Formats: sequence, C-alpha cells, structure tokens
Amino acid sequence: MEKIIIKNTKIVDGTGDPAFIGDISIKNSKITSIGKLKTTAEIEIDGSNLITCPGFIDPHSHVDFSFLYLPFCHNFIMQGITTAVGGNCGLSQAPKERLSFKRWLSQVERKKISINYVPLVGHNTIRTTVMGDDFKRNASKTEIEEMKKLVEEAMQSGAFGFSSGLDYDPSEYSNIEEIIELAKVAKNYGGIYTTHHRFNQSQWATEDKNLCGYGFFHGQIEEAWVGRYRGLKEAIEIGKKANIPVQISHLVSVYPSPQPHPGFLDAEAAKATLMILKEAIDNGHDISFDVIVSNNSIGARALIINEFLLTRLQTLGWLREFNKKEFIEQIKEKAIREKIKEQHQKGELKLGMIHTKADPYWMRKFKILICKNETYLEKTIDDIAIKQNKHPLDVIFDIIIEDPDTEWAQIGDDRAVNEYSLPVYLKSPFGMPCTDGGILPPVNLSEERMEMLKKVIPEEWHNALNIPIHYGMYANYIDVFVKKKKVLSLEQAIKKATSDVARRFGLKDRGILKPNKYADILIFDYNKIKMTGDFLNPRQAPEGIKYVLVNGQLTYKNNNHTNVKAGKILRHINE
Repeated sequence: MEKIIIKNTKIVDGTGDPAFIGDISIKNSKITSIGKLKTTAEIEIDGSNLITCPGFIDPHSHVDFSFLYLPFCHNFIMQGITTAVGGNCGLSQAPKERLSFKRWLSQVERKKISINYVPLVGHNTIRTTVMGDDFKRNASKTEIEEMKKLVEEAMQSGAFGFSSGLDYDPSEYSNIEEIIELAKVAKNYGGIYTTHHRFNQSQWATEDKNLCGYGFFHGQIEEAWVGRYRGLKEAIEIGKKANIPVQISHLVSVYPSPQPHPGFLDAEAAKATLMILKEAIDNGHDISFDVIVSNNSIGARALIINEFLLTRLQTLGWLREFNKKEFIEQIKEKAIREKIKEQHQKGELKLGMIHTKADPYWMRKFKILICKNETYLEKTIDDIAIKQNKHPLDVIFDIIIEDPDTEWAQIGDDRAVNEYSLPVYLKSPFGMPCTDGGILPPVNLSEERMEMLKKVIPEEWHNALNIPIHYGMYANYIDVFVKKKKVLSLEQAIKKATSDVARRFGLKDRGILKPNKYADILIFDYNKIKMTGDFLNPRQAPEGIKYVLVNGQLTYKNNNHTNVKAGKILRHINE
C-alpha cells in the first residue's frame, strides 16, 4: 500500500509538456507511479479541479538567516516553495570563527526544517573570516590562499557553489582577480557562481574609505548610472576566466532611466540588458539569471521616522542620539533640516532602497499609506510637495511632526523592475523567478511572540515582515503572469519555477513529477490562486494553495502548516 495518492488531478509535471489528467502515488519520500492508478493508499487526496505540480524552487533566497529560529519555514511553505537556495549575495552563515561550513550544515540538520535547503558559500562571510576589520583594501596573496581553503572546505561539505555580494562590505573592496581565484575553487568541484554584481544597488560615490555598504560605493560618480552595466560585464568576465557557470542574482536593467518616462523604455532597456547576456551565451558562456517578481522590488511599508532614527547609513549616525520625541522637536528647527538637506546634496542620504542622488526623482517613489491627515493618503511625497510648493524633505519633516506614526511604502525602483520590464525577463529562456526573501514568522503569530522573535532575528530582517511578496510571490507569479497577463503559459511558468532551477543547480531528482523523483509537490486551485497580502496587510497567506508535500510528507493543508519538518539539506557532493 502506498502512503499517499493524489487522484484525478491535472498534472503539470515541470517539464514544460502539456498538462494531463492522472493520479500520483507516493511512498518513502518519492513518487512511485503516475497515470490512471488502481492502487490504494493510507492518505487519498482528491485532486479533482486542482493543479498538481512540483513544489517551487527558489533560486535566490536568504532562508539561512532564520532557519535556527523559524525551522517550520511558514511563509515559504504557504506559497508552495519546497526548496530554496540560500547563502546568496555573499551572505552565507558559515564559515565563521569556530564554525566551519560542515558544522553549520550539521546545526541546521539537527534543528530540522520544513523545506529543502541548497547551500552556497558566501564571499562576504569568507572575506570577513580571513581579513576581519582590516578589509578596506585588496586582499594579499596569502589571504586569498586562506579564502580558497575555506571555499574548498565548503564545497567538500556540500555547498553547491560560491556567491558574491559586491555592493556590500567587505566584498566591495575586492578586485576581480580575487573573485576569479575563489570561483575557480568552486568550479573544481562542479559548482556554480551566483552574484549580486557590483553597482546593482542604488548607491552614491564617496571618497571616504570609512564609509561603505548601504548607500555608498568607492569609485567614480558616473558609476551611479553606468555601474550596473560595468558590474554585469564584470560578472560575465568572472565566469569566463574561472570557466564556471554564472547565475546573475535578481537581475535589473543596466540601462536605468530614473527620470519620468513612458513605460515602453523600461521594456526596451530590459531587452537590451538581455542582449548582453545572450551575446555572452552565444559565445559559449554558461549564464542564467533570476528576477524578483514584483513591480516594487522588495519595497515595504515602514514608519517614515524610522528612515532617520533606525537608518543603516553611517552618515546619519548622529541622529541616533535622539529618541522619537527629541527628533520631532529637533526637526521643527531650521538648523537640523538644513543639515539633513546638506547631506542629501552631498550624496549622503538614502531612503528605503533609493538613494536620493542616484535617483533624482526619488520623491515619486514613496506613497503615504497610513496617516492621521487623510488628505495625504495614497499621495506620493512628490504629489504633496508640488501642491504645497515645498522641498520634498520639508514635506517629510512636516508630516512626521503632524503625525509621527505616518507610514509609507516604496512603490517604485529606478532599477526598472516593473510591470513593463518583468514580462521581458520572465519570457527569457535563461530567466527564473525568485523571492530574494528569508524565513519569516507565521501569519497568525501573537504580538508577544513576534516581539520575542524580533530580539533574535537579525535586525535587517525586521523590515522584511512588511514585504507582501515574501508571503505570496509565487502565487502572484501564477495569478498575474499566467492568468491575467498571459505572459507565460501555465506549463512554461511552472517549468521556470521548478525544473529549470533544479537543472541550473544540479538537483537531479527534484523539480519534476516522474516516478522515482522526490515527492516535493504543490496542489493548488488555478481559479483561486493569488497573493492576498498588500502593503497595508502584508503578512497574509495566499489563496488557492491546497496542499504542499515535502519529500513525500504532507506539510501544508487546509491553510495550515501540519508541523511536519521533512525538509533536507541537499549536498552537492551527493546530488
């Protein structure tokens, strides 16, 4: 007798082939049969009028940040994600002092998790481990040799590849030769190189070597606009010289147009960006990419006042001496307003994910969501500034004074991932959807429990709680780009989110529904599937997700996690 059988369901098997009606039987974590089956099972799922497909595989996530605190992976399971690639952007959780990559994987294994984890080893983590605080320079040959040993240990322990995040410290101080040498080690073990390439973010140039990371880069000012182009070309060059497959992380247009413009320019810029990749591919380089499926990138609802009081910008660190009440009193005075405006003029201000110099029209990208003054609701900062004939920063300060609890959301991104560019990227045979998200608390968590978790979850992930796509991006992907806009057929969309990712990362027995493959399975209602969260209520389970199985175990049904932790750490050496 089989453990589970799914009866009379519409099967989209992940290969891109046409859907068909049939049954699926499951036993001991794998699919045993597909077809018109007469066998019986302990659990029978009625798949009538439902779609059954492989569980989604997220090629670019940061799941590893929270595994040890949130092993049930609620927000991933609820949207049908059964496998996720972690350690992206150079930000793996190991190796660190007294924590080898092997030991890190063992920690996660002992904790047990609800999804499958595809680990990468991160450059930022390795560079910090070797260079410590003395990272604002090129690494020496000896240091590079030490880093190579750490990459090797990670690859021998099961990492699928090497990742970089070249907009962050300490990696932004590295040169291309360092990255190539480390990528070669991953290549020796059949690994992949995934990269958040240089100048991907909205940053501004600084000559101050002490300023780094969020908001700043070291280079010429023009890199704020042409840097993405150069960063993408550098990523291709690394792949070429290390002879390693390259996965471009959360691809964006390398031809940004921050000024107001018709939407078709974003579509054409996306096409031009893909031409760079296609030229490299035609020349024999193995390159693919993932893209965040959201018009707002990873914008989130946030308290406006926290943009100043909880800022990650080193240049606004002086504001941390004020509490909320003191800050409000200070911005009533001209002096502090002028000081912040001066920092804006010097290129030292970033709000949300947008630098106010890199995007001169930043004020159009923020919309008021919650405010006691209802005339501001659904208005952008630019709308209000024009009406009141004020500097946009003065508008912000006045709103904070009037209602310190006012919240806004970033509704745009000058990197042009939007309703015009996304269809272009998703149609590409080399592209696949990703969340760029981490594991977050369940939607029904009490406020008391939430506050407890915030004390242990890394602070940079607190804002992620307000990003709707982290709870429902894949449901939105099917709803918008298959059902509504018909950018992709259902079979194409499923293939991109399952077997294409599995093939890219070398997951031989996942991402496809066939006998003897692992039973990572999603069952959903095509007519109802959609993301229900929005900026005002982001932490919402998507509609239409009926069942999720991980390694043959029922992990989600009736809109609830079953508290099963059947996920596995997938190791490249065993795949």
